[in-house]
Amino acid sequence: MALSKEDLKLSIFTVSGNDLVSNAIYESIRCKTYPTLPRKIDDIVYKLTELYEREFERISSNFYLKRFKTYDELHSWLNINVKSISEIQELNLSQNEYDARVSVDDPDRPKYIFASRYSKPCDPNDDFIDLDAYIGNLTQNLIRENIDINYSTF
Repeated sequence: MALSKEDLKLSIFTVSGNDLVSNAIYESIRCKTYPTLPRKIDDIVYKLTELYEREFERISSNFYLKRFKTYDELHSWLNINVKSISEIQELNLSQNEYDARVSVDDPDRPKYIFASRYSKPCDPNDDFIDLDAYIGNLTQNLIRENIDINYSTF
């Protein structure tokens, strides 16, 4: 389902802790050319859980919610909070880079790698996740869930 400008005018977007974690893991698999579970998946789930328990409103013993007024507010929050998790940042490293202990901030690491779905297939160990696309897709998924919920209540 494509999002229209009208969809994005919903007054409030509500994100639950479970939605944040499940969509973050989903996107970490979906954003790769060769889908695999992310490295350190347990650590990612743990840190995302810590994040929502700290930042979201506790509704019941194990249910947390956070409200965002606009798409941009949600995107900005994800970009600042989720993208700063070191295990999420490591998703930007290919397996070859990870095995060679290259860091995301390494000045010798190439800054740009151009690829498209039409590019010649690459070595699966050179596959990585573009973190800006990852955060954009995560934002879209969380918004889409709100739209589905809001439309289903009419």
